[in-house]
Amino acid sequence: MLDTQRELFEHELRDIYDAEHKLVRALRTMAKKVPDRTLSEGLEEHRRITQAQIKRLEEIFRLLDKKPRREPCRGINGLIDEFKKFADQEDVSDEILSAFAVGAGLKVEQYEIVAYEMLLRLASRLDLPDALDLLGENLSEELDAVRQLEALAEQLAG
Repeated sequence: MLDTQRELFEHELRDIYDAEHKLVRALRTMAKKVPDRTLSEGLEEHRRITQAQIKRLEEIFRLLDKKPRREPCRGINGLIDEFKKFADQEDVSDEILSAFAVGAGLKVEQYEIVAYEMLLRLASRLDLPDALDLLGENLSEELDAVRQLEALAEQLAG
């Protein structure tokens, strides 16, 4: 049972840690499946950024004197599964697959943004300034990813 804000913070930290690990794998798969080269390169770049975000999360675990551990993130599982099922259909044109991939990326980014905003609120309440800085970096990168995906969506729309 979770009784304290600290326990909730640690739970949510494990959850996003799991999500980021799963996204590293999923972004590689997505980059290989999408036909648009710019989108594929963008997904690979975000995969590298996600790896850096994982390192920051591991630093937060160290600050808390906790071993990095993952809590299964069901939300991200659903978003990844949704993309895989759509991309594996045989009757999807390259244009539609690229458009769907951008939308899937935006869904994932919004999920991560909400998760990081919650962690930031909790870190603030718990007076964890170093964690605030690290989480803020991750959130900033997620917001940048949204802007990039939105620009790409406009470009793909022609």
